[in-house]
Amino acid sequence: MSEKRFQKLPMRNEEHGFEWGTPLLDDHGFLSIEDERVKIAGEPVNWWVANYGLPLHIFYLPVITDNVRAFKEVFAEHYPKGEIRFAGKVNPHPTVFKIMKQEGVGADVVSMNEMNAALMGGIDPLHIDVNGNAKSNQLIDKALEHAMFFVADSYEEMKIINRRAESMGKKARTVLRVSGFHMDNITDANIFTAGVWSKFGENIEHVPEIIKALRNFPYLDFQGFHSHIGSQITEPDAYEVMIGKLIELGMMLNREGGKFSLLNIGGGFPVDYVDKKEWEYLKERVRNGYVEATSGHPEETFVWNNELGGIGRNPDGSINPAIWSGEKMYSDFPKSGMLARILQGHTHVHGRQVSIKKALEEAGNPVMVIEPGRSIAEGSGITLSKVSHVRNVAGNHNLTTLEASVTSFATAMLLPPVKPWTVINRPLDYDDKPFETFLAGNLCYSGDIISKYKVFLQRRPVRGDVLCCYNTGAYDPSFFAANTNAFPRPTRVLADRDSVISVIKRRDSFGDIFSMDAY
Repeated sequence: MSEKRFQKLPMRNEEHGFEWGTPLLDDHGFLSIEDERVKIAGEPVNWWVANYGLPLHIFYLPVITDNVRAFKEVFAEHYPKGEIRFAGKVNPHPTVFKIMKQEGVGADVVSMNEMNAALMGGIDPLHIDVNGNAKSNQLIDKALEHAMFFVADSYEEMKIINRRAESMGKKARTVLRVSGFHMDNITDANIFTAGVWSKFGENIEHVPEIIKALRNFPYLDFQGFHSHIGSQITEPDAYEVMIGKLIELGMMLNREGGKFSLLNIGGGFPVDYVDKKEWEYLKERVRNGYVEATSGHPEETFVWNNELGGIGRNPDGSINPAIWSGEKMYSDFPKSGMLARILQGHTHVHGRQVSIKKALEEAGNPVMVIEPGRSIAEGSGITLSKVSHVRNVAGNHNLTTLEASVTSFATAMLLPPVKPWTVINRPLDYDDKPFETFLAGNLCYSGDIISKYKVFLQRRPVRGDVLCCYNTGAYDPSFFAANTNAFPRPTRVLADRDSVISVIKRRDSFGDIFSMDAY
């Protein structure tokens, strides 16, 4: 295992001697190797397959709790007036919310079922934030009944919440979500949520007039502002800009007779899917592959159908391989490290550069709320899938087809994500060089490509092999889960170090897929 056999590729975990495609063992004991077999949460792969079938999503509790505690430690050290709301959308199950309750964390919810799951998990309603851009009357009324906190998505929604609160004789604790920031290439456009063209939030240019009109909202306890830049924000600059602008608005709120008591900076804290060397290598393969393929060398293609991947464009729309506009899969400040970097950083307030801590102090030291989701849950999950077959496409490119689909890998529906993969049932069998392959699903439409970037496996897989995809603890298993072609949605299991805690979603039966009452 210590021999560096694949000299042309960067090592994945050099301290352990693992090479690209080999199992990613971890300090938590989620994945381990005994007698040349991988064990997942203490059980061999074949045990999981026999008990739950494939595909299968497995989440590991110790990873989730460690990530939550790391965020709490950052706040304790750098800004004690910080609070955490777990972004429920990444894994909205009562058991997960129960874990958050035990860790002293609130919840961010957007639907009635997410709200009910948070309540069932024991989350204090005072620490449940109701978010989203299309709140129903039912959702608003239940939130008012339980004195939950509102993230109003727009001026129009402020009016709606105010009317519902008046009708119930309640006062709604509220912040306004702000967007309209001019930020280029900070993450993939599909997951950037604070730009000028965004369905979320009120454009920042309109907010000063809204502040002046707050007297028209007597049933809102208006406390400040919220912004969520997007997902996988790998550099602190965007946060620093956003925080400075929201603090300026908060100072204006104070001047206009209100009280700026809460600043919610959303989530988006990044996950490091690969190390820096690997990420630079992958970007270079994407860029060189596109350039070489368009120059008459299709064998160099690295992205499915020679699409751009993350390659960007010049202002005139022309393609520029030197620009990266897609999702970034590595950060110098992953997970809670980004929060620590933000709180030790600087911003501009009314033209002055000032430390963020000083700016918060000048604004009255509002409570700072964050909404991490992916950064808490992503590393807790793996997905197991069975290989159908391997073949050749487009002349000379390997395509591995799985008995699974893109509906179990939500990010692949939106963009070409970088996810490490392993042939996990015989993990120590190697070919002389890594096997590069695209991954396709089993659905009857051409877009069912699970990995549009080539992935690296330690050997050529064969029919019946089990592939493991890492970092699927957030979004992937549930966000676009569907019964396309009448395939069942897979089981989702939450495990601890030596046992299964909860079957979050059981595999669909025939009766679950088809309502047979009138048959």
